[in-house]
Amino acid sequence: MLTTVFRLLAKARHARAFHPRGLLLTGELTGSDPFPRGAEVVVRLSKGAGTGPGKPDVLGLALRVPTPSGDWDLLLSSTGKGARTRMLPKFVRRWQDARLGTLAPYRYRGELLWFMAVPGEGEPPGRFTLHASGKDARWRQVAELTLRPREDARPVAFDPVLNLPPELELAPRWLAAVRRQAYEGSRRGRRGS
Repeated sequence: MLTTVFRLLAKARHARAFHPRGLLLTGELTGSDPFPRGAEVVVRLSKGAGTGPGKPDVLGLALRVPTPSGDWDLLLSSTGKGARTRMLPKFVRRWQDARLGTLAPYRYRGELLWFMAVPGEGEPPGRFTLHASGKDARWRQVAELTLRPREDARPVAFDPVLNLPPELELAPRWLAAVRRQAYEGSRRGRRGS
């Protein structure tokens, strides 16, 4: 049923079910485990519902990170930053007001990890710092992302279900199953529109 709902929404929008349009950029990501020490990444800045300029929305940051075992699509949305609020989408008007998190954790080396991006100056920002935390919500900086215009204008379909290296697992498992259905429906709807 969830697959059908997301398929119909994507078909009606002629785009992704959520974050239907965005700004594609490229960037340099320099980080520490689990991020590469230095990598060229594809980046997309977007609004969840696609509201107009200056209107509140759930802002999104998508990264395609190359890893030795395959591409990793890391998707973040504006959230709170506390132990509970980091799991809830948050509507904001400006990038400067946003903290963009993973909503649900990843399992990495047996531990649960949440990721959060903090924007630098500008609307949209040209730089983000990436942070990670465990269950305690104590954030530590793990990477820096510097953005620049992208010359290649071909669209990129970010998908955290299909583009996930084997050392990372979406968690918890029941939510990962729900996400698989939602992304499958969105993919089908885009193909059918």
